[in-house]
Amino acid sequence: MADPKPSESSPQIDELFDELAQLCCQCLQGDQSHMADRSEVFLKSLIQNGYARKDGSIQAEIEARAKDSCRESAMHRGGELSGLTKNLQDRFDRLAKWNSDNPQSNNQAKATNISSATDA
Repeated sequence: MADPKPSESSPQIDELFDELAQLCCQCLQGDQSHMADRSEVFLKSLIQNGYARKDGSIQAEIEARAKDSCRESAMHRGGELSGLTKNLQDRFDRLAKWNSDNPQSNNQAKATNISSATDA
């Protein structure tokens, strides 16, 4: 497991990265049945825990943890692992962008009553 940086990580974030790495390991061993659904939950949790505001790549973090967790599979299927983690990074980026985009409001604030809207 990669050493967490105390100023950049929390136990919740570490756990989410570990779970994502385990999903990658399962995929490398042929079990891709849970990847889409479970990874989506973990990626959203990373965003909710504020990881989207941090600099750094989730791809590199997940890949390093997966290599530590399932060395044999990761060593023989490094290209596939890179593809899996790249996909996770792309999905994370899309989710983070979607969560940060606020609809543009063309409506200006309106007066709540007549006396505040006029000089009367």
